[in-house]
Amino acid sequence: MKLPKFQYIAPKSTKEASSLLKEHGEKAIAVAGGSDLLVNLKNRLKSPEYLIDLKAIPKLDKVTFSKSEGLTIGAMATLRDLIENPVVRENYPVLVQAAESVGTPSLQYMGTVAGNLCLDNRCYYYNQSPLWHAGRDACFKLGGKVCYVVKGSKVCYSTYCGDTAPALLALGATIKVSDPVRSKTMPLQDLYSGDGKNPNTLKAGQFITEISVPPPAGKSGSAYMKLRRRQAIDFPLLGVAVNIQLDGKGKTFASASIALTAAERKPILIAEASKLKGQSLSDGAVAEVLEAATSQAHPVENLLGLPPSYRKQMVKIYLKRTIDQALQAVQQKGR
Repeated sequence: MKLPKFQYIAPKSTKEASSLLKEHGEKAIAVAGGSDLLVNLKNRLKSPEYLIDLKAIPKLDKVTFSKSEGLTIGAMATLRDLIENPVVRENYPVLVQAAESVGTPSLQYMGTVAGNLCLDNRCYYYNQSPLWHAGRDACFKLGGKVCYVVKGSKVCYSTYCGDTAPALLALGATIKVSDPVRSKTMPLQDLYSGDGKNPNTLKAGQFITEISVPPPAGKSGSAYMKLRRRQAIDFPLLGVAVNIQLDGKGKTFASASIALTAAERKPILIAEASKLKGQSLSDGAVAEVLEAATSQAHPVENLLGLPPSYRKQMVKIYLKRTIDQALQAVQQKGR
């Protein structure tokens, strides 16, 4: 299918881009890699009058690291930039695993980190062609007054399905957001609204310019696991990211963070993971966290491939496997 008609603009600075997005409001959309957005445009899920391309803005694709400040990722850095960066591979394996699980290598060369964080929520009843939509009333996400997934619901139950968000949440990432007047830094968690119809909190004129990740702690390990039907292309039916740190002797948890994707209307950061601090590396200590994560996952019948009941059961299994993988990473570092 052809793209809808729009005016293409390639600003040369963050201030110019922010001003254009502010000026045109809902009539404008920012585009980075475009690997997901262009599909939505072709399906007429979005029909902007202005497409603001951020790739011409200099220095937004830089990836830098220092032991004191940690990792800084420019918004226009591609997923492949992370995968092929030796410093990222050495210090942030969970981020590499998440980036490698996105689509295919060709899509990874196109897709940007910020673009992946800002993926629109997905739903079987939404991500369809215009012809398919012509046969039924519009859902909430298309401006209608019905949710076909949860009957009688007053809100949209589309699901967030990005891969890099849980990895970056588990790493404690922050983002820098630009608007026409200034830039502000906020926790990545605050980017997500939990509203299926409008899944992020960015306002007109705002876009992400930078992602920052704290330096890795000593005796730490991380991992990401993804449930999907195929080993490439597919969006996650469940994604689990874990980042842990052990005490000096490697006998107890010093800290732990866990995040899920494709389990709710936004990526979930499991607060109960903090209870692992000071606990031994036993299955009993982990069991409470597994239960908490499972209880907070609410998959619904809107993603093709596996039923919600199965996806919910897999939270406990995948989380246990991911924790074990992160522990093995710590042990390998100590050898």
